[in-house]
Amino acid sequence: MDVSMPIDKREYKRLKTQIHDAPILSEPALWAEIEAYGSTPENKKYYQKLKRKFWWHRKVQKKLYPLGTAPAAWLNSPDSFVSVIVPNYCHAPYLKERIDSILNQTFQNFELILLDDCSTDNSHEILLSYKDHPKVSHVVLNEHNSGNTFLQWEKGVTLAKGPYIWIAESDDYADETFLESMMSGFYLRPDCVLGRSGSYQVNQNGRVMVRDWDIWKEDETARYYEGNNYILHNLLHFNYIYNASMVVFRKDVFPQIDNAYQRLRYTGDWLFWIAFLQHGPMFEYRRKLNYFRQHQNKVSARSFSTNKGIVDQMKVMAFVISHIHLSPFRRLMLLGENYDLCHRALMTPTEQAVAEAFFNVLTNELHAKKWHYRVFKLICKFRFMPWVPTIENDKYK
Repeated sequence: MDVSMPIDKREYKRLKTQIHDAPILSEPALWAEIEAYGSTPENKKYYQKLKRKFWWHRKVQKKLYPLGTAPAAWLNSPDSFVSVIVPNYCHAPYLKERIDSILNQTFQNFELILLDDCSTDNSHEILLSYKDHPKVSHVVLNEHNSGNTFLQWEKGVTLAKGPYIWIAESDDYADETFLESMMSGFYLRPDCVLGRSGSYQVNQNGRVMVRDWDIWKEDETARYYEGNNYILHNLLHFNYIYNASMVVFRKDVFPQIDNAYQRLRYTGDWLFWIAFLQHGPMFEYRRKLNYFRQHQNKVSARSFSTNKGIVDQMKVMAFVISHIHLSPFRRLMLLGENYDLCHRALMTPTEQAVAEAFFNVLTNELHAKKWHYRVFKLICKFRFMPWVPTIENDKYK
């Protein structure tokens, strides 16, 4: 920095840099500094420039900010301690890669909790081989299968010591910078209840697949969202937080979540994220730092072939309608969409019990009517709303 530069302009450049490069740590404090700078009459010209820059970068561009790296002192403090939970069931072929990808993280301020839900393969042997590792705080092997991965989540959170939780699914694996990036996001946005990255889809051999579920360009920026806004734009019609392994969330919010998600075998995570985001904002780091494995033994892969997953999906929508404030139009569209989903599912071979469950949720929980469905068809046909899916080959014309 040029020492000969007038003191007012030096301070102006410093504050300008703060507005651009440190946009979220202490907005009130930064504004107080700008106000103090403007209290001197000779600084009036630069003060007006700072005000405009502050308004633009802090208000208009508040949802986008450079992630950067959090200070080492904070990353190694108890405030950033992460409890990593690995709930396993019969994923022995992928287990070592999963655990090693956690232990090799560049961020090392964590404990590792290994859980097994009475696997029938050699998962026990693999998990026990890590029990003496200094990062491993618990190895819990169930004697009886709980039949519910979300009960394992709850058990892991109960054992966790850290203020942050990472549910690292046992068949996935992560980039070595995943935790460092997530915790840098929480340092910059401490008000967030969860943070997520992007994810590659990989096959059972670990090869990256063409399929991409992240609907953004990987630009290495972080985006900030109010919780309810994220629900309305990204969780209303599908589960955009499609993999728990790409999420880190705050432990103190977990006890406030209703355990209704545990009763949904196929879409419990979807309901969990919706309930979680009702308690605060989140950030989305636009880099693919997680590897989401696709294979035939996944519960989600089997659920929609039998239509059982669609029943749970409709129950999520019933929860949304009863707990989230929706405009009358959006509510109508959601009811019509679920009516349409139900009828389309019933055109495939479906068990009698599943078919009865469809109509039970449709009439008793969603309270959907046939006219909701007709309006939905009409709007889709004429495409009045760009976010409404277009109905093709409609067999209900």
